[in-house]
Amino acid sequence: MLRRAHRTLALAVGVGCGPAVVTGEADTTDGADDPGERPQAPGSMYSACSAVSECAPLEFCVFPSREGGYCGSACVATEDASNCAPAPGDGAEVSCLDIGLPDARWVCALDCGAGSCPTGMRCEAIATPDGQRDICF
Repeated sequence: MLRRAHRTLALAVGVGCGPAVVTGEADTTDGADDPGERPQAPGSMYSACSAVSECAPLEFCVFPSREGGYCGSACVATEDASNCAPAPGDGAEVSCLDIGLPDARWVCALDCGAGSCPTGMRCEAIATPDGQRDICF
């Protein structure tokens, strides 16, 4: 079953830079894959956050405006997710996300375009500087 709710999102990252405004719609899929569980330990890759202070030693808290997000780190290079933690299950794919950082770095993300987010996360369709993406938050 596919449920969609339309809304406007503002994507922000806690690192001392301004938010990048994006738009999108929520998307929740009910797939057959095992999406795994969202990490619960504070500061773990993909753990819940609302401020960067909750993510140490990771440097980012990536979140849509006024919503919870996830802790993450920078990708090795644009579209090189080799230093990103693996996805908690076999649903979403690890990828890099362009959130418009001034230094052009991209952040680790879970792409849910072809799979389900880990339990405790939600899939949101967002517009990024690089085009529309489905990302777990």
